[in-house]
Amino acid sequence: MAPPGALAEILDWVAIHAPPATRGDLLGLLNAATAEDGGPPQTADYWRTVAEYLVAKGHLDVAREAIRRWQTLVPADHPIHAVMGGGPPPLQEKPPEPVRPPSPIPKKEEPTSRIVRVIDSTYTFHRIEPQMDKVLGKKVVAAWEMLLDESDTTSRAVLNAFEDGTYGPWAVTGVFTDFAGAAAVEVVVRSMQRHYVFTVRKSERVRKALAGFGLPLTTVVGVLIGYIMGVLH
Repeated sequence: MAPPGALAEILDWVAIHAPPATRGDLLGLLNAATAEDGGPPQTADYWRTVAEYLVAKGHLDVAREAIRRWQTLVPADHPIHAVMGGGPPPLQEKPPEPVRPPSPIPKKEEPTSRIVRVIDSTYTFHRIEPQMDKVLGKKVVAAWEMLLDESDTTSRAVLNAFEDGTYGPWAVTGVFTDFAGAAAVEVVVRSMQRHYVFTVRKSERVRKALAGFGLPLTTVVGVLIGYIMGVLH
């Protein structure tokens, strides 16, 4: 169980930092929160619930703070560490040109696919045409795409490749890092978004099923009780 006062502290954070339109939903989600294994929630599980909801709603600036707080409470091998880690590679000084350059070496063709490993899973990104011209003033020269679920075209994860050699995840604007770091951020954030969407859809189906079944059943039971009481009297 979470330490006493942990939920109250998180609720205070939501009341101050979360966008007003999201606070009601967050209160309901926190009250119904469970651990990742379905057991009683810990403090980290409350922050995970807040972070997943804010990411799914597109409030990424606020979500980053919730993700950071979540990150400090989970084990070192948790996938969330991939989201917050990594930065742009250091710029290297251009080596001096040789006095007598060697014979020209055939230019190596740019690969059309790249494989990365995030935690314990392997993902293959395929090179595609840029989806936009610039991001925060940086020119996009290519894009890399993969599907979290091969049978679901809505599960796209996309990276932008910039002319300075850095990469940026499509899901979190302003993150510039190497290919592996950008891929880790994109995969984890997109997975969080899909997990939240599927959870909401499942809850909505259950609610509709209960509404459709519960009302007719209540009516039938009421009629039977009325009939029996009439016979007894």
